[in-house]
Amino acid sequence: MIRRVLVYIIGLLTLAFGTTFTIKSDLGVSPVSSLPFVLSEVTALSIGLMSALFFTTLVVLQIAILGRRFRIVNFIQLPIVFVFGYFLNFAVWLMGGVIFPTYFGQLGMLAIGIVLISLGIVLMICARIVVLPPEALCMALEQRFERVKFHKAKMVMDCAIVALSISVSLIFLGELVGVREGTVISAILIGKIIPYIKKVVEPLTNRILRNPPSV
Repeated sequence: MIRRVLVYIIGLLTLAFGTTFTIKSDLGVSPVSSLPFVLSEVTALSIGLMSALFFTTLVVLQIAILGRRFRIVNFIQLPIVFVFGYFLNFAVWLMGGVIFPTYFGQLGMLAIGIVLISLGIVLMICARIVVLPPEALCMALEQRFERVKFHKAKMVMDCAIVALSISVSLIFLGELVGVREGTVISAILIGKIIPYIKKVVEPLTNRILRNPPSV
């Protein structure tokens, strides 16, 4: 269990820094974080807190989708989302002065962010404790609907969140904030990259954690 927790924390930190890299790229934040980012701009509250509140809403959606099949252990997501919010605020503070003035440099930061986000998600899945609500919601959809696969659900959910972020930004701020070409690129690539990273990372974590191979 100690090894699982360590892998999980590493995944959580990796995800937080990946999200921060997309923010600092100034090409648009990652899809899942786009709505908390816009809401933080609207309310002047930290992105960490808005992420925690948004993720709590996703837990409610999981309950609605799974009904009685929603496991009590999944309520662990609720305290974890606030831990992630703290990690995200910490990562944003730590990288506060990091900027790349050129467009290619910004693309590089975006690429690093996309890879780190995908890696963080995979590490948390491999730890087999509990994933964050966005990924848990995709897993709930996969469990509820046989034809829905995790990575496809991830892409659809990311695109839906981006569309909602655009609407909120235009309605309350009068301009497009936090959503740019990088957000769209992330929405398309993260779901596609996860299966490939999982193929590489999962065998390693299974040996470390002594997990049986997943089916």
